[in-house]
Amino acid sequence: MGYHKKNLKERLVEIAWEICKAESWQKVNMRLVAQKAGVSTTAFYRHFKSKNDLKAELMRRGFQFLYEGIKELNIDDSLSSYGAHYIRFGLENPHIYDLMFGNSDLDMSLYPDLEALSNASFNGLVEGVKAFMPNKSEKDIMIKSYNVWASVHGLVGILRRLEWEGNKTETLEWIEKNLEDYLEKTTFS
Repeated sequence: MGYHKKNLKERLVEIAWEICKAESWQKVNMRLVAQKAGVSTTAFYRHFKSKNDLKAELMRRGFQFLYEGIKELNIDDSLSSYGAHYIRFGLENPHIYDLMFGNSDLDMSLYPDLEALSNASFNGLVEGVKAFMPNKSEKDIMIKSYNVWASVHGLVGILRRLEWEGNKTETLEWIEKNLEDYLEKTTFS
């Protein structure tokens, strides 16, 4: 399969994304990605100096996807929709989510655009909380923001774990189907 130099980098990222999404970051390796793209590993390394550069690119893509979805939400109407979007992203893209939020050895300070995009998703939450709690102090807003952030991450973990174990209760199934209502009543009351 031929390729054009200008789109090879995007093709390599797309292949790595699909492998990571389907299996995990640990299953992504340069030879396999290059082979699936129909190029040599040398061609791969013309676009990525290291596996960490590819990891950063996949994380960037994940944060962009998450952030774009959040921007489309009308937080003024329902801040809980932000949390529900986040949880659904984690449930639908578990390996990408793990890459983005797991214990990564990636030094994000080496990738300032990735770090900025990561921070933007949390800052979007803070802005939403400010709109939701207009008369509260900065300290109260940050406490609520971290509480929401922790709740959302916790729910992703609980729902995923129970799904893997095949142990979903009716209550957890209800929570997953009614995320906005659940978050509204438990996190934003």
